Amino acid sequence: MQTRHAILMLVLLCVLGASVFAFLGSRGTLPEPLGDAYGTVVALASSASDVFSAPRTAAESPDAGDGGSLAARRTTQAAPLSSAQLGAPLVHGKFVTECGAPDDMKVVVKVTVKGGRAIAVDVTTDPPSAAVASCVEKATRSKEWDVSPKTQHATVTY
Repeated sequence: MQTRHAILMLVLLCVLGASVFAFLGSRGTLPEPLGDAYGTVVALASSASDVFSAPRTAAESPDAGDGGSLAARRTTQAAPLSSAQLGAPLVHGKFVTECGAPDDMKVVVKVTVKGGRAIAVDVTTDPPSAAVASCVEKATRSKEWDVSPKTQHATVTY
C-alpha cells in the first residue's frame, strides 16, 4: 500500500513539475539552458502535431507523385518569432546529410529571417567543404518560417 502511495506521489510531482516548466516556458522566464530545451520540445511537438492535424488535398495524396508530403502551414503574426518557431524549419537537419556532409563534419548555419524567408544565410563546415556549404545554404534558403515583420537571427550547429 505504501508503494502505491509513493508511486502516486511521484507521478503527481512529475505532472506538477512539467506543468510549472510549461507555464514558465510559455512566459519566457526560464533560465537560458532550460529555455532552449523548452523551445526545442515545443518545436518538436508542434511539428509532430501539424503532421496529424494538417488537411490533405488531392495534390498531396500518395499517388500524386510527390511521396505524399504535407505542405507546411505558416502563420502571420505581429510579434517576433519564438525560439521554437525560429528553429522549427532547421530542427531535424536531414538536408545537411542529403547535402553530403559526413557524420563527423561540423556544420554551422547562421540564418537571418524576415517575412517568413531567409534573407541571409552563412554556412561554415569543419573540415571545410565548399560543396557541402553551398548545398546547405541553398537548402536553408528554400525553408519557410512563420511570417513576422521583425528581422531575427538563428544559429544552428549540426
